[in-house]
Amino acid sequence: MAESANHNPAVIIPYPGVSVNPGEQDIFVYLRPESNGVLVESIMLKVVQRNPDYRKRLFLAYLANLPGEFIRRNRITADHYPVRLRFAEEGAGLFTRHMKAAFSGESGVAFSRARILGGFAALQELGISSTELFDVWVESKDIIMLNGQTIKKIGDCYVVNPDIPELMRMNCEGTNIAVMIFRTAMNYAEFTQIVQLMEKALMDARILLPERPSARIFHYSKGPFEQILDGLGYLFTPEAVHIPLSDLPFSRFLAARGMDFPLTLGYIRHPIIQYAAADGSLREKSIYDYTKENSYEETWQKLLTVKAQALLMTEKAD
Repeated sequence: MAESANHNPAVIIPYPGVSVNPGEQDIFVYLRPESNGVLVESIMLKVVQRNPDYRKRLFLAYLANLPGEFIRRNRITADHYPVRLRFAEEGAGLFTRHMKAAFSGESGVAFSRARILGGFAALQELGISSTELFDVWVESKDIIMLNGQTIKKIGDCYVVNPDIPELMRMNCEGTNIAVMIFRTAMNYAEFTQIVQLMEKALMDARILLPERPSARIFHYSKGPFEQILDGLGYLFTPEAVHIPLSDLPFSRFLAARGMDFPLTLGYIRHPIIQYAAADGSLREKSIYDYTKENSYEETWQKLLTVKAQALLMTEKAD
């Protein structure tokens, strides 16, 4: 990477490699550029430090700050959200048959008659900036979630992934993203309790407001495939080299079950899948939603039900 030292990640706690304990997982937490990184990081870590049980069961396995200039030059945000970015660019033209039917059912408007705009087209159509679009607040009844895509009803328009244009702009010189990995044997129900305590601490500090969702301040990986996605995006050595897929715990787990690394990467690049439900019907979801808050073993069992994928992205050359 042709970056100056000042624009490289500052890796404070280097990643130690995959845990020797097969019962542990690595859950990423990263702070978004608009948060007060140092203060938010301190408040969140104190939640763990003040609880003796958490201190025993959570290990801070990685801590780094990624400068905005490094993120922009290396297209980290674009590579992290490739499918959401493409939906923001193409809007309704990328909807699968299932998404069209689900949209009509949830909105009460026939797909063919709805004014559906990708996030980028909405900027011109609505005559607003990416920041203004990012900040548009709508009631929960005007939000539809489909296959990992967010659709907001703004006026008479349905805007697909309205946050993406601003996310693409946000990471620039002068900003940074703080990234942490918590290594733990906790399950997601237990870890979510810690996240809720972190949210309360941020509210008490008036950093997180009731009308401002915590996702605007920080993100945490909510399932095994999100752990892989976050690792591929934000996990670096002190020399600014990406940690490879083969060194991430869930991909190692899958390899031990016979799934090779290219196939695992295929789920990251093409996350919209169809699977056989218990009643025998074929259903469609994002792999991230389908395996949300599942253990490694639960996720593996769900992978056995996958029947097809929507190939929406062009494969990268090796």
